[in-house]
Amino acid sequence: MATKPLPAMSDFPQRYGVFINVENPGNDARDALAQAVRIAVAAEALGFHEAWVAEHHYSPFAVGSAPLVLLSHIAACTARIRLGTGASLLAMNDPVRVAEDVATLDLLSGGRVEFGVARGGPFPQQYQVAGLASAGEARERMLEALALIRQLWREPVTSFAGRFHRCEGVALSPRPWQQPVPVWLASLSGDALRVAAQHGYGLMATPSSDLASVAALVAAERARRGDFPFAIARFFHCESDHGRAVAHGVAGVRAYPGAMQVRFAAGNLPPMFAADASDDVIMANAVIGDPAHCAAQARRLRERLGPHRLLLKPATHDPARARAALALFAEALGLGET
Repeated sequence: MATKPLPAMSDFPQRYGVFINVENPGNDARDALAQAVRIAVAAEALGFHEAWVAEHHYSPFAVGSAPLVLLSHIAACTARIRLGTGASLLAMNDPVRVAEDVATLDLLSGGRVEFGVARGGPFPQQYQVAGLASAGEARERMLEALALIRQLWREPVTSFAGRFHRCEGVALSPRPWQQPVPVWLASLSGDALRVAAQHGYGLMATPSSDLASVAALVAAERARRGDFPFAIARFFHCESDHGRAVAHGVAGVRAYPGAMQVRFAAGNLPPMFAADASDDVIMANAVIGDPAHCAAQARRLRERLGPHRLLLKPATHDPARARAALALFAEALGLGET
């Protein structure tokens, strides 16, 4: 905490972050977690502004089941980079416990938390184990839990009577450093747009979301709502040789849905995950290539989306190669000079 953290609101023409999905292809969870920390530490040293950690459960491949524990360790190893939950699955957790944990992390990190929340994505087993009947119920629980958490952070004493959660006379202690903690909804559904506009939340698009659809939605939402915080995660790989970068990055994207065992509802399969998706479709929805190409893709995203936060999700399982790719991107954009 010796160095002042980067501000929560954008003081930069563009903000860049790393999106960390703790992946365990080598069946060594201890090493997978250690490598996630190394990615975040390297990102700060390279000039990236943010590190976001995904939450997944009951998967031997994606072992980020305790993102706030992991972010606390990252906080202890860094000084400035902001720390995002990408995203906290509130329907599967006790919201009072989450409120306490996030507040503690915010205090320990000197006010660096970005609180992203989600219903849980295309992973039915997570819903089944949590006793959730459907993705719709998960969304309702998430939104209600978020309302409770924000009330706990804001009010000296909280009484709350919802459909899923009730409490009487609860005084949260400690409370967060930031008032308010920035909140993000990792969804672009109609409910998410409505709630985000009502409360001033940021919106996040996932790595697999279709860019054309996202750009149209963001433009319409800005026309209706004015400026608002927006972040988009993109699969990412960069090497000095463009052909090698494309071959490795595209292969990583193609392998991802199988490794993660995603189960999209009918009609919701992202175009880049279609069995017959071309390399061009994947490249149009990712940041993959040599440094000049990746920098140009980042600039095109700014032109299409306006001010936003670009979160790079490494498309390689080789930690050293992922850090090298981030270094090439940072150098191409001069991130360390901001």
